[in-house]
This record gives sequence, C-alpha cells and structure tokens, in this order.
Amino acid sequence: MVWATGDALYNGKYILERQLGQGRLGITYLVKDGDDCRWVIKTLNDALLNSLTPQEQNRLETKFCQEAVKLRGCNHPHIVKVRELFKQGKRWCIVMDYVDGVSLAYRAQKMLPEAEALNYIQQIGEALIEVHRDGLIHRDVKPGNIIVHVRDGKAEAVLIDFDLALEFDCEVTSVRTKEASDGFAPMELYSRLAEKPGEYTDVYSLAATLYELLTGHKPVSAIKRKLDREQLEPPKKYNDQISDRTNRLILQGMGLEPKQRPQSMREWLDSLGLISEASPPAPTPPPAKRGLTLEQKLAIAGLIVTMLGVIVAFFGPLSDWMDRLKPQSPTSPTPSSTISP
Repeated sequence: MVWATGDALYNGKYILERQLGQGRLGITYLVKDGDDCRWVIKTLNDALLNSLTPQEQNRLETKFCQEAVKLRGCNHPHIVKVRELFKQGKRWCIVMDYVDGVSLAYRAQKMLPEAEALNYIQQIGEALIEVHRDGLIHRDVKPGNIIVHVRDGKAEAVLIDFDLALEFDCEVTSVRTKEASDGFAPMELYSRLAEKPGEYTDVYSLAATLYELLTGHKPVSAIKRKLDREQLEPPKKYNDQISDRTNRLILQGMGLEPKQRPQSMREWLDSLGLISEASPPAPTPPPAKRGLTLEQKLAIAGLIVTMLGVIVAFFGPLSDWMDRLKPQSPTSPTPSSTISP
C-alpha cells in the first residue's frame, strides 16, 4: 500500500504530508489534522508483510496492535506518546505525537561532551525503565531514534519509533542479518537461536548509542564480533577525554552475551552514577539504643534523695523506724520464791 501527499486517512481526520522514514518493520508518515496539528502515523511495511504467509501476517499484525495498546499506557516525558490505533484499508496504523527536534544521528557536534551525552542517556534510560516495567522491550535504540528538542529552555531527549514487533522472528531474522552496518543491535536480535530478548537487550543498544555519541564512530556490529571475531575498540581509543568509568561501563553494557551485561537498565545507569532523582530515599535506620546520660543519672539520684527525705519526715528517724520493725524477745519467767520449811 503506497500513500502519497494529500491522501486522507481515518475518514479524513488526518491528511498525509510526507513520508518520514522506513525501517525493517514499519513506515512512518507525517500527517496533520483539521486543526493543523502535526502527528506521526506508523504502519507495517508492505514489503515485509507480502513476504509472509497469511498466518504469519495475522500474527505480526496482532502483535503490532497489542504492543501499541500497551505503549499507549506508557506515560513518561522522554517517551513519544501513542495516541490512538485505527485501521486504514487492510493496514493498522498507530498515531503518535510529533516531536519537533533534531535526531541525535544528525547532531552538529559528532563527539559530544561526556556530561551532555550522559544527560541524554539518563533521560532515555529512565524512559526505557518505564517501558520495561510494562513488559515491553524497545529493541531499536539508536541515535536515529532519539530526538532532542527544547522544552522550558532545556534540551531534552525523547525516544521514538518503537520496533514494536521485532519479537516476531520469521522474516525479521534474515532482514537483521543483512544489516552489516548496524552497530546498535545485540546478537539476540539477529538470530532466533540466540537468547530471548530482555531488558539487557536495550542495555546493549543504549551503551552502543553512548559509544557513538562520545566517539563519533559507530561500533562494530555484534554479528561481526561473533562470526568474524572483530574486536570492539574501547571508546577511549577515539576520545581520550572519556572517563575510565564510562569507558569501562560502555564495554560492559555491550557484552556480546546477555549474561555479560547488566541485567537491568537501572543497574547499568546506577553503575554510571546516573541515579534517578525520583528514586525513593533510603529508609532511615532506627536510632541506636543509648545508656542514660550523666544528667539523667543525677536527676534520678536527686529524686531518690528527695523521696528518702519525705519518708524520714513522715515516719521519724530511720533508726527508730528500724527499731520498731525488730521482733521483740519473749519475757523471761520470774523465778519462784523458795519457801523455807
């Protein structure tokens, strides 16, 4: 299905302006509504669908719709907002917010300062934590899917273009393998025989994105590392201003096998020192038990003395009172008088 500029979609609600891009699974279009507000519409790629059996098509479209509905519930300032789902002809379409900004793939400065790059990585990492919390994996994190725009006078990164159905592993596998230049996908996204994608999948892709932002070089692809034994060069080779910790954690995040990487995005961000301000504070430990202070001991001693004084005044000298408490000895019998005969 080919759409052209000026085509009306969803019963005339949206008018197509132009195609924005085309990926493995989807095609995105820029559209506007009756109020001249711009939106992005994503639909599945006809070339992929036409290569599948009817059963496989139905499975892919079902997955596409299910995950779109889940993403609609993701509310985070650094995730593009999914607004609605509709069907145009035979194809399902997802309507998303249009983020007016610049993709990090087309940034003016190829080697970003470390602080700036880490700021964007933290924002996108926090967004991915929200996605993972809802049981989803982005599966296509890379500079081209991160838009930087200005909000309230500050540059902010927004994650876009979810590869919604990459879990579908039929034609997708061969499409992935042909992308020899893709340095952002881990091995589990190339082959159905590899380990199942998880949070660690997005950790790899975000670490590779940080690599590219700091060096201006796309990292060698995972499949070349695996099959051709090509080495992943440390990012410090291209930028000696990168801190040792960041250099080490980029390489750790890009571990070839999932078990070599941090297993969650939170774990990796914390290792980088990118601790969320929204994280709950650590619980305050209960106060340690302490003995009585000298002042408390003196006060107690004074109270005892005062009580003793009251007792003495009421009952008399203590010695007299103690005498009264002593048991009395029995009276000895008077000896009998002797009567002389």
